[in-house]
Amino acid sequence: MNNKLAFLKQFKLLEKHLRVEYERGDYKESSFMATLFRIRGRKENPIIANPAYFDVLQQAAQLRNIIVHNDDIADPTDEFLAKFKGVVKLVTTPERVDKVMIPLFSIKKCTSENTIDEVMNLMEQSGYSKIPVIQNNRLIGVFTEKAFYYYLALLPDQAVSRRMKVKELLEAIDLDGDPAPYFDFIARAADVFQALRRFRRDFKEKNKLEMLFVTENGQKHEQVLGILTLKDLEHVISI
Repeated sequence: MNNKLAFLKQFKLLEKHLRVEYERGDYKESSFMATLFRIRGRKENPIIANPAYFDVLQQAAQLRNIIVHNDDIADPTDEFLAKFKGVVKLVTTPERVDKVMIPLFSIKKCTSENTIDEVMNLMEQSGYSKIPVIQNNRLIGVFTEKAFYYYLALLPDQAVSRRMKVKELLEAIDLDGDPAPYFDFIARAADVFQALRRFRRDFKEKNKLEMLFVTENGQKHEQVLGILTLKDLEHVISI
């Protein structure tokens, strides 16, 4: 297949995806660029909202019009075709969460039987400010730098010590988000856009979503497979 045919095939794939995805299956009488501008304006897709990617899509739309109306004038270069294919792939088949998450075996974690001293030493050595508390491969809480503060906020008459075990602080570092930061779960088959929307939704609502834990179906009681942070997603999507 020559570059021209390959380009037109990719363009048709992208155009169909955008109209089905963002027009709820209704093929309205709307130009490709009008659809792009609407999606970008509503910030519905971070790839299309990215100026560099949007520029590639604009060039593709112009090239497509030239080819359709003047077939013998223009032909996409290998470089532009490769770049356009890359953008089309990002938009139409975004990576699954389980392909970009930090897997459980790579996560710095502790159990409820660890002492606070052990966990704080782990934080100091690793540089991480959040340590998941895992019991039987399931998440039961997240120890943060403010664990003592949360504990005292809930139980002001209690004393705290680094010799205490993590399980003694579980009421303050469990997953209910009160008063600790908010943690949530997402299914392994979800894509990176779905994960990103979770962070941005909570940011808009002024919640404190700090981290997503990946499980088979996104349920709290399931085995943890890995974690995702906003920084991880931004790196993958290159926003």
